[in-house]
Amino acid sequence: MDFIDFNYVLTSVFTAIFGVFGIYHLASFLVLRHKILFYYFILILGLTLHWGLYLILKGSFGDEVLVIAEKASLTTAMITTFGLLMFTKNYLNIRKSNHPNLSKTYIIFKMIVVCLPIVHVLNALIIGEGWFNNILVMLAAITAMVSIFLNIFSGFRLYNVEKFNRYYLFSYAPLLLAAILYIGTWFMQRYFDINVNPIVLITSILVTLQLILFSILVGFKFKSIEEENIKTQVEINKMLTKEVDKQTKNLQLAKKSLETQNGELETVNKLKNKLFSLLTHDVRGPLNNITVLVEMIEAHLTDDDLKRITKKLKNEIHDRVSMVNALLEWSYKQLEGIKLNKKLCDIEEAFNSIRNEFERVAKEKEVSLIFDIFHPELCIDENMLKVILQNLTSNAIKFSSKGQQVILSSQREFGKIEISVQDFGMGMNTDWYSKLDDDLMPQIREGTNGEKGTGFGLLITKDFVEMNGGEMICESENNKGTKFILRFNPSGEV
Repeated sequence: MDFIDFNYVLTSVFTAIFGVFGIYHLASFLVLRHKILFYYFILILGLTLHWGLYLILKGSFGDEVLVIAEKASLTTAMITTFGLLMFTKNYLNIRKSNHPNLSKTYIIFKMIVVCLPIVHVLNALIIGEGWFNNILVMLAAITAMVSIFLNIFSGFRLYNVEKFNRYYLFSYAPLLLAAILYIGTWFMQRYFDINVNPIVLITSILVTLQLILFSILVGFKFKSIEEENIKTQVEINKMLTKEVDKQTKNLQLAKKSLETQNGELETVNKLKNKLFSLLTHDVRGPLNNITVLVEMIEAHLTDDDLKRITKKLKNEIHDRVSMVNALLEWSYKQLEGIKLNKKLCDIEEAFNSIRNEFERVAKEKEVSLIFDIFHPELCIDENMLKVILQNLTSNAIKFSSKGQQVILSSQREFGKIEISVQDFGMGMNTDWYSKLDDDLMPQIREGTNGEKGTGFGLLITKDFVEMNGGEMICESENNKGTKFILRFNPSGEV
């Protein structure tokens, strides 16, 4: 060019202004992540590209570049129209749930706006029909103009729905006027030779004014959204405060009620402890004394019938003492609680203690106590181990017949330490524990000599084994005997 084209310079300036607007709102979208900013950026991008084509058309470029620029004008116009449609739809809060008919209309227009550039490009690359190209260009111009009127109609329709809708309608005048001038001039230029430079200048000014107004609207919209969010948050905080106060009061009442119940339970437990203390001193003691007296009387008797009676009486007393002991051990666990005092215990020493305790009873029934010790020690509470072995050995002797054996053994299997007590007597139901009802007492069974078995011993044994991190397994078959297997971790971990 031999001289500077003033309109060319103005168009360059306005294109640069549009580009600055676009970059600003793209950056705003990347920070705020709100869709309205993204759609506004698309609108400005389309305008920038469309105005940029004017620079190519008026510049000193080759014919091929000019043809491409002319072809691209439809696409840039549709990008602008798409951005305007989505911006308006989002700004006026048009959704399928609140405005179904308007929402469907916008969907149809979006589809047309998206499809027109695609068909236009395919026609240029494949078919190349000039008349079809003209139809597409005409249809694009009509679509752009109708889209503007659709946005105006939506503004009127939703004028009173939200406060900011009316501002949108008031601010739309520059764009409407610019669109009418631009599209009208475009139509006239196709049939008449007119100077479009003044129209382009006026349109550029109007579009710039429109972008400024839209930017102000977006700012007010975000301010309104922020105020609404703050208001909503304040309301939520009030509701949460009320709910917290309510729950706090409920917790205070529950705490008070729990403290009252704990006080009542403590009183009841004290009474229970006194009761079992009476059992200890006033029942178990005299029963043991009676046993001693019966043994003294038995030693001076010569009549076999009387000896059988005293023997039966002694067994009955022994059973009752065993039952009282079991009850006391059970009550101690349930009411007072037991603190584990684990240490490395000598299994052979524990077995010998059992032999000494049950030697007389086993001898009377002619039951042999056999020890098979393949693992010598176990980390466990020593007192609990004694109670466990006492209960299992007592039951084994009780349900064994004359001449049978009771075997106590220890071994290490599969990384576990196993202690077992086995007899070859009556046998039992292996799922005895799972069938217990919390409200019922264990069933009483009679031993081979009529001894009474209350079942309390097995309950205590199972609980003591589990408290030490072990597992109790019962294997039994009627008239072939019973074997209790106790499995523990070598380290004694629970």
